[in-house]
Amino acid sequence: MRLAPREPDRTHVLTLGMDMSGYRWTINGEVYGEHEPLPIGRGERVRLRFENRTMMFHPMHLHGHTFQVNTGSGTGARKDTGARKDTVIVLPMQALEVDVEADNPGQWLLHCHNLYHGESGMMTVLSYVD
Repeated sequence: MRLAPREPDRTHVLTLGMDMSGYRWTINGEVYGEHEPLPIGRGERVRLRFENRTMMFHPMHLHGHTFQVNTGSGTGARKDTGARKDTVIVLPMQALEVDVEADNPGQWLLHCHNLYHGESGMMTVLSYVD
């Protein structure tokens, strides 16, 4: 079932990168364990904007939720690709946005499903806050 059209309550930009000083895949310049959780609130519509700054593809996977791929831009320009998903491929040097309905409180892992990227740090947490 598609998400009802609605503007996001908050947007998180997730810059996907690699630390050249070592084999460390990053989100917003940090590896898992050194990261800041991404706050969300129950009932919010949250837009996640993935910005891939690497030459590799990253299948980004969210636990505990599904999301709708957003291919539009600007107010009222939302277009989606149909089915809700929990994983989306972010192509090299491209950006992609997804909308999440915050309806499952908890601490939820968001990571690259290229396991060697995730194990090398490309993970973060969506963290419900009051």
